[in-house]
Order: sequence, then structure tokens, then C-alpha cells
Amino acid sequence: MRQLTLAGLFVSTTLLLMSAVPALGGTAGATADSTTDAQYKTGARSYRKRCARCHGVNMVNPGPGIFDLRTFPADDKNRFIISVVNGKNAMPSWGDVLQGDDIESLWVYVITK
Repeated sequence: MRQLTLAGLFVSTTLLLMSAVPALGGTAGATADSTTDAQYKTGARSYRKRCARCHGVNMVNPGPGIFDLRTFPADDKNRFIISVVNGKNAMPSWGDVLQGDDIESLWVYVITK
């Protein structure tokens, strides 16, 4: 079993804390919506580039033995981050390739799709 690296732990903790901080200000809703839209688009591009070959185009599962990301629980972001950073089973570790913002964008894409 792979261990969470120090860098992965930092990314996980940072993303978890960032998701818990509420938006401030009167126009935060518009900013949050545009930020989420931008993250979704970035996440979609990243997914196509890095994830689709195994998890399927538009997350349509290509067959048995591959986790169906459409069923990923939206309330388990930390599990998603740890799996992406460290890899899981046959999935490689992406912790050396993806930064915190990249993983956050993938998360937005996966839970929004």
C-alpha cells in the first residue's frame, strides 16, 4: 500500500481547508460561479488529457475493473485527493504531475459531470 507523501499531505490539507472557507463579500456568488465554471473547464481538459484513457471519455466507464467516477461520492473529496496524489490499485500516482489547483479542477469536473 502506498503511503501519503509529505507533499501529498500538504496538498490534501490545503485543498480540504480551502473548500471549508466560505466566500466573502456581496458579489461572491458571481465570482464563485465563474470560478467554478473555469475550474470545470480546466478539469475537463485535464481529465481528457490524463484520465480518459482509463476512466473513459466523459467518465463513461470502458469496462470492468476500472472505477466508475460517475459514482464517486461528492462528500468524499479527501478520498479523491489521496487517490489522485498517491494512486490506488492500478491507478498511477499523479502527485508529482498535478498541483493543488489541478486536482481541485479535476474534483469540480468529477462531481459536476
